[in-house]
Amino acid sequence: MSLVRRPLGSLVVTVVIVLAIASACASKASSGEKVAVTASSSECGVSRTDLTSGSTTFAVTNKGTEVTEVYVYGENDKVMGEVENIGPGTSRDVTVDLDAGSYEVACKPGQVGTGIRTPITVSGTSTT
Repeated sequence: MSLVRRPLGSLVVTVVIVLAIASACASKASSGEKVAVTASSSECGVSRTDLTSGSTTFAVTNKGTEVTEVYVYGENDKVMGEVENIGPGTSRDVTVDLDAGSYEVACKPGQVGTGIRTPITVSGTSTT
């Protein structure tokens, strides 16, 4: 049986690189805006409708009596992000990277139809 010996220095360099990448990803994921969304059978309330480009977490609370879902739509109803199966009285988050532009947040009580829509505007530098 032969043992392959690797210099300890290359292992240390590999570990440092992996940790640096993980740290960069974690800081990017944790940065950004957090916006409260209140969903009900008659409302899709968004706490702020003027946002800055980049990562935005929509913290959705279902205050209705039906299971709901929430979508963030871009131009031509392109789905930018979604969170489904939010039961009455529960909360879930969806994080979306948004460039400057116009979007809509749609709450869909009963998970049907086009939803109750609230327009939002994102300003700043495009990330693409």
